[in-house]
Amino acid sequence: MPYAEMAETLDKYDEYIRAEGFEGQINLTGGEPLLHPDFFKIAADIRRRGIRLGILTNGTLIDDACAEAIAKLKPVFVQVSLDGSEKVHDAIRGEGNFKRALRGIDCLKKQGVRVLVSFTVMQGNYKEFKKVAAVCARHKVDKLWWDRVVTDDPEQYVTTSQFKEISKAAAGLARRHPFISNSRALQWIPEGSCSYECSAGKRLLIILANGDMMACRRLPFVIGNIADVSDLKTWLKSNEIMKKLAEPVFPRDCVQCPHFYKCAGGARCVTYAQTGRLDARDVNCYV
Repeated sequence: MPYAEMAETLDKYDEYIRAEGFEGQINLTGGEPLLHPDFFKIAADIRRRGIRLGILTNGTLIDDACAEAIAKLKPVFVQVSLDGSEKVHDAIRGEGNFKRALRGIDCLKKQGVRVLVSFTVMQGNYKEFKKVAAVCARHKVDKLWWDRVVTDDPEQYVTTSQFKEISKAAAGLARRHPFISNSRALQWIPEGSCSYECSAGKRLLIILANGDMMACRRLPFVIGNIADVSDLKTWLKSNEIMKKLAEPVFPRDCVQCPHFYKCAGGARCVTYAQTGRLDARDVNCYV
């Protein structure tokens, strides 16, 4: 989406958050957002409006000059993806990308930018979390969080026993390293508390490069196109998919669980990708 069209989208979003009394936050992602020729122009427009900015990147394009330009935007965070040790990460994302990502992290930290690392758990890397945590500690990352992959390739899914293994390992590491976050769906089980709720249909809106809108980028539902919407507030409140996703889910085999009314069945996106159902319990729940 070129800047001129993006500016129109920002106008609609700005009007929406002011009508609702929200501060608002826009996360620029991709693909790789730093490849967009108007990235810094778009980001500066977001900040000029007083809207918070997050940046989700693979980190490979960030050098000292780029990090300095990003720091001037005062983002609430820059998130960099790390999916394992160097060998594993590069097998997933391309040769040399691990070192480039770490260079990007170091450049951002030198500029005082808050850096998050995202670790996406899949069949080929679920044992790598400890190594990623160690890398994050050495590079003084502010937060490390993780979640399960959502894909149409069933060979990439972790099994429930594998998910249990990484959950317990992550819980143990978090006790020693407070920058590790275990707040996504079902990650609370080893600690015995719960703090996760799916935000699809409630506090989240995805706008793709062509203007298509989604309630969540991990759920394959296009709900409309921003170019066709004049009053975003009214449109969102009347959209049937958004209303459906905002409704509470009551999986039959969850209702006796003491955690149910806090976790509401877990990660709907992960479960939908594997079962095609929005009303089923989380496929990796081991409670």
